[in-house]
Amino acid sequence: MHAADIHLDSPLRGLSRIGDDHAQELRRSTRRALENLVTLTIERRADLLVIAGDLYDGSWHDFGTGQFFIEQMVKLKESGVPVVIASGNHDAASQITRSLTLPEGVHLLATDKPESVVFDDLGAVVHGQGYESRDVQENLAAVYPDRIPDLVNIGVLHTAATGSAEHDTYAPCSEADLTALRYDYLALGHIHQRGPVVDGEFPAYFSGNLQGRNPRETGAKGALLVELEAGSPAQIAFEPCDVARWDRLEIDADGIADHDDLVAAVREQMRAAVRDAAGRKVVVRVAITGTTKLASQLSDDDWLQAELTGIATDVGALVDKTTVRVRPPLPPDPEAQRLREAVAEAAAALAGDREQSRKLMAALDREIRDIARGEDGRGLNLADDGVLGELLERARDGLDARLAERQG
Repeated sequence: MHAADIHLDSPLRGLSRIGDDHAQELRRSTRRALENLVTLTIERRADLLVIAGDLYDGSWHDFGTGQFFIEQMVKLKESGVPVVIASGNHDAASQITRSLTLPEGVHLLATDKPESVVFDDLGAVVHGQGYESRDVQENLAAVYPDRIPDLVNIGVLHTAATGSAEHDTYAPCSEADLTALRYDYLALGHIHQRGPVVDGEFPAYFSGNLQGRNPRETGAKGALLVELEAGSPAQIAFEPCDVARWDRLEIDADGIADHDDLVAAVREQMRAAVRDAAGRKVVVRVAITGTTKLASQLSDDDWLQAELTGIATDVGALVDKTTVRVRPPLPPDPEAQRLREAVAEAAAALAGDREQSRKLMAALDREIRDIARGEDGRGLNLADDGVLGELLERARDGLDARLAERQG
C-alpha cells in the first residue's frame, strides 16, 4: 500500500462558512482518513505500507498527534504489516518526527543518505531517503542505490519531480532520473494529485494526499494498492480513504431563463457529487457563468446563498462558496447596447486603477468596517487587493445586469 501527504491533524482553515459542527468534523478528517488507510491495508492483506512523506504538517509539537499515529501503527504491527516512511518537507520541521519512538516494524528512513531496507520474507527491498531539512533542492533520486537483483525493488521519494504550479519545487528530478533507477515501483509523495510521472516497466506514481484539506483539493483522495511480482508489470489500483470530499460545480447559465431551470441544473450537479462521494460528506463550491436573463437576480448574494443552501440541505451536501460571473443578454436597441458598453468600459477602467479604487473605497471602509469584517474579524477586508478586485468585478456585473433589466 502506497500513501503520502497525510498531513495528520492539519489545521484546516476557511471553514467558517459551513457552520461550526461541520467544520469540527472536517478538522478531524485527517485522523479518520488515516484510520481508513490502516483498515484497508489490513483488509487487503497488503504485505507492506510505504508512506512517501508529509506524515505530519509542520513545526508545532502536539504530541497527541504523534500518539494517535503510533496507535495506528501498533494495529499494523499486530497484523504483521511492516511500514517504511520517508520524511517530507513538512516532517523535517516537525518536533513530533524527531521526538517520538516508533513501534517495532515501523522504519523511518535515514535523512543524510539513501538507505535500503530488505524484507527477506517478502523477497523485496525498499530504497529511499527522508528530508533532513525542509528546503531540499538536491536531486535525491540521482544518488539512489542500484536495484538489487532477484528482489522486488521499491523506491520511496518525496519530490516535486518535474514540477507543479501548486507545489514548491523540492528534490526535483526528471522522468529519465526515475526510469534510470529501474525499480519495480517508485512511490512518490509531495504532489497532492495522484497519477503517474512514469508509466510502463518501471512506474513512478504519486498517490496524492489521503484527505482533501481545502476547496482546491477536489475529488476522491486515498492510497494506491500496488501488486508487485518479479518479472511482471505492477498492478496499480486506487483505494479511497477520505471521509469528506471537496467538489467544484460549474453551472452554465446560457439559455437558463427562469428560476426553476436554474434550481434544476444546480440540483442535478449536487446530486451527482453526493452520489459519487458514496456516503462521504461533500462540500461544494458553485460557479455560475454564462449569459442569462436571471443575471440581475443572481447578483443578489443573500437570495442566491439561501437558495443554494436549501438545495444542498435537500440533497445532502454543504455549500462553501458561490461565485457568479454572468451577463444579461444584449439589448435589441443599439443605443441601449452602446450605453451598457460605455458603462462596462468605465467600470473596467476603475477596476484597473487600484489607487483610485482604494480612494473611493476608503470612505465606505470607514462606514462598514465593523459590519463587513464580522464578529470574528475575518470577514470582508477592503484593504485587501484580492477582496477589492473581486468586489469591483461583482459590482460591474451587478450594474450591467440592472441596466439590462431596466432596458428590458
